Amino acid sequence: MTIIVKNKADLVIPRSVRREAGIKAGDQLEFKTSSRRITITALEPAYRPTKAEAAAIRKGEAEIARGEFVTLSDLLHDLDHRRRKGGAKAAQKNSR
Repeated sequence: MTIIVKNKADLVIPRSVRREAGIKAGDQLEFKTSSRRITITALEPAYRPTKAEAAAIRKGEAEIARGEFVTLSDLLHDLDHRRRKGGAKAAQKNSR
Protein backbone atom coordinates (compact mmCIF):
# COMPACT_ATOMS: atom_id res chain seq x y z
CA MET A 1 0.00 0.00 0.00
CA THR A 2 1.32 3.45 -0.88
CA ILE A 3 0.15 6.74 0.62
CA ILE A 4 1.03 10.40 0.06
CA VAL A 5 2.43 12.28 3.06
CA LYS A 6 0.55 15.53 3.64
CA ASN A 7 1.57 18.67 5.54
CA LYS A 8 0.09 17.36 8.79
CA ALA A 9 2.33 16.74 11.80
CA ASP A 10 1.10 13.18 12.38
CA LEU A 11 1.41 10.25 10.03
CA VAL A 12 -1.55 7.86 10.00
CA ILE A 13 -1.07 4.12 9.63
CA PRO A 14 -3.92 2.71 7.53
CA ARG A 15 -6.31 0.41 9.38
CA SER A 16 -5.65 -2.52 7.02
CA VAL A 17 -1.89 -2.27 7.69
CA ARG A 18 -2.43 -2.10 11.48
CA ARG A 19 -4.76 -5.10 11.31
CA GLU A 20 -2.30 -7.15 9.24
CA ALA A 21 0.54 -6.29 11.65
CA GLY A 22 -1.63 -7.04 14.70
CA ILE A 23 -1.24 -3.53 16.11
CA LYS A 24 -4.07 -2.47 18.45
CA ALA A 25 -4.95 0.71 20.33
CA GLY A 26 -2.66 1.12 23.34
CA ASP A 27 0.26 -0.81 21.81
CA GLN A 28 3.68 0.83 22.06
CA LEU A 29 5.55 1.35 18.82
CA GLU A 30 9.27 1.89 18.33
CA PHE A 31 10.43 4.00 15.39
CA LYS A 32 13.92 3.59 13.90
CA THR A 33 15.18 5.70 11.03
CA SER A 34 17.91 5.46 8.45
CA SER A 35 18.30 7.17 5.10
CA ARG A 36 14.78 7.43 3.62
CA ARG A 37 13.59 4.48 5.68
CA ILE A 38 11.42 4.28 8.80
CA THR A 39 11.08 0.95 10.61
CA ILE A 40 8.13 0.63 12.98
CA THR A 41 8.18 -2.22 15.49
CA ALA A 42 5.42 -3.06 17.98
CA LEU A 43 6.93 -3.58 21.43
CA GLU A 44 5.75 -6.37 23.71
CA PRO A 45 3.55 -4.90 26.43
CA ALA A 46 5.14 -4.78 29.86
CA TYR A 47 3.26 -6.76 32.49
CA ARG A 48 1.71 -4.60 35.16
CA PRO A 49 0.67 -6.38 38.35
CA THR A 50 -2.78 -5.84 39.83
CA LYS A 51 -3.12 -3.90 43.10
CA ALA A 52 -3.36 -7.16 45.05
CA GLU A 53 -0.26 -8.58 43.31
CA ALA A 54 1.69 -5.35 43.92
CA ALA A 55 0.75 -5.44 47.61
CA ALA A 56 1.88 -9.09 47.87
CA ILE A 57 5.17 -8.22 46.16
CA ARG A 58 5.80 -5.33 48.59
CA LYS A 59 4.96 -7.59 51.55
CA GLY A 60 7.35 -10.27 50.31
CA GLU A 61 10.14 -7.76 49.70
CA ALA A 62 9.70 -6.41 53.25
CA GLU A 63 9.90 -9.95 54.67
CA ILE A 64 13.08 -10.62 52.72
CA ALA A 65 14.57 -7.35 53.98
CA ARG A 66 13.83 -8.50 57.56
CA GLY A 67 15.51 -11.84 56.85
CA GLU A 68 12.26 -13.81 56.91
CA PHE A 69 12.67 -16.24 54.05
CA VAL A 70 13.15 -19.91 53.25
CA THR A 71 16.02 -21.06 51.07
CA LEU A 72 15.25 -23.09 47.97
CA SER A 73 16.98 -26.17 49.37
CA ASP A 74 14.90 -25.92 52.60
CA LEU A 75 11.71 -25.54 50.57
CA LEU A 76 12.51 -28.55 48.37
CA HIS A 77 13.44 -30.65 51.41
CA ASP A 78 10.17 -29.73 53.15
CA LEU A 79 8.09 -30.50 50.06
CA ASP A 80 9.86 -33.86 49.58
CA HIS A 81 9.42 -34.70 53.27
CA ARG A 82 5.67 -33.97 53.14
CA ARG A 83 5.28 -36.01 49.95
CA ARG A 84 7.03 -39.04 51.45
CA LYS A 85 5.41 -38.80 54.89
CA GLY A 86 1.95 -39.81 53.69
CA GLY A 87 1.30 -42.02 56.70
CA ALA A 88 -0.39 -45.37 57.10
CA LYS A 89 -4.07 -45.57 56.36
CA ALA A 90 -6.23 -46.41 59.35
CA ALA A 91 -8.53 -49.39 59.10
CA GLN A 92 -12.15 -48.41 58.68
CA LYS A 93 -14.52 -49.38 61.46
CA ASN A 94 -17.86 -50.78 60.45
CA SER A 95 -20.62 -49.72 62.79
CA ARG A 96 -23.87 -51.70 62.76
